[in-house]
Amino acid sequence: MKQRASSGGCTEDVLVLSYWNLNDPSFGGARRIQALLDLLGSRVVLCQPAPPHPRLKTRAFRPDLGRRKIGINWGMFNFLVPTTAARVRRLLRSDRPALIVLTSIWAYLPLRRMPDLPPVVLDAHDVLGNAIAERFGENHLFTRWVRSWEKRVVRQVDHVFTCSDLDRTEFMNRYTIPAERVTTVSNGVDMHLWGEAERRAKPIDSTVEKEVKDAVVLFFMGKLDYQPNRQALAFLADRLMPELEGTDKGRFKLLVCGGPAPDVAPHPSMLFAGRVEDIVPYVCRADICLAPIFTGSGTRLKILEYMAAGKPVVATPKGAEGISGVSGEHFELVEVDGFADAIRRLAADPAGARSMGTAGRQLVAERYDWSAIRAGWERVLSELCAD
Repeated sequence: MKQRASSGGCTEDVLVLSYWNLNDPSFGGARRIQALLDLLGSRVVLCQPAPPHPRLKTRAFRPDLGRRKIGINWGMFNFLVPTTAARVRRLLRSDRPALIVLTSIWAYLPLRRMPDLPPVVLDAHDVLGNAIAERFGENHLFTRWVRSWEKRVVRQVDHVFTCSDLDRTEFMNRYTIPAERVTTVSNGVDMHLWGEAERRAKPIDSTVEKEVKDAVVLFFMGKLDYQPNRQALAFLADRLMPELEGTDKGRFKLLVCGGPAPDVAPHPSMLFAGRVEDIVPYVCRADICLAPIFTGSGTRLKILEYMAAGKPVVATPKGAEGISGVSGEHFELVEVDGFADAIRRLAADPAGARSMGTAGRQLVAERYDWSAIRAGWERVLSELCAD
């Protein structure tokens, strides 16, 4: 672990480094970061790609390599740009924050040779090396590089937060990190947002409503250029919807929310609503929510939000990884071959579907409400600031 400078009390600034622009938390990772920012409150100094955050003190930078959408997410290298890295180092020397929060392993890039840093924590949304290995193979040069960098970062920082106990165990075992330096802070939801009757009853776009009226509405949402979501969309368009349409012509409609516009050829029964101002009414309009996720790491916020809305969920075991729930009670976990049958069963049993939705919502309220989960962050950060 690196040598640390004295940081003083927790009333000082907390520098949060993000290679994403967080102004519109429209994807799961951004919503997790937003929950952490809400906890830190007025102490936050956010360093992110331009434009500045509308409510937080921001040190915005350009260029944003994440605007390039070819292949991998090039935004991960934002802090490798020499002018951006130099800006972060100047900010550290001038502001002397009490604490640095990294929202990804790539945010450590400008810090790697700086001495006498304040405490540094990593909020890890996944075990990135595992996700990259699933995509490119364990022996791919890019996988080996990511593994090496991830190992270096998690050994250098003062503490690592993970989204699930599975990820926590993986970090400890793979990178030999002491248990006391890794804490699970699960992904969560703001249950009050999903319980407001006015928002839940708000009508969706009239054109969209006209298209799905009288159908069993299936639902999927996410950042649609994210590789696991692109895989999911391809499965939905090429396999699931043709299979459902083959036996139940016209009965099911699949509503998809998120952006940017996907590069998959849609099935005629699929409807893309794009990015919407308020996702709650769209989830609440659904009859059955889907999460056919096949690769990646971490915990999928979309499933927790589906459950918070009281909706029955059909997901792959990979998609529900890290969520404490029982298949058949809180959600339906099936492999690829069983997706269509699971949807048909739920559609044919509205009472059973409602019961599953109620059980899922209760589970989320008890275990995954941010109001309780934030305490895991707060305890560790307070201890680090007090050192």
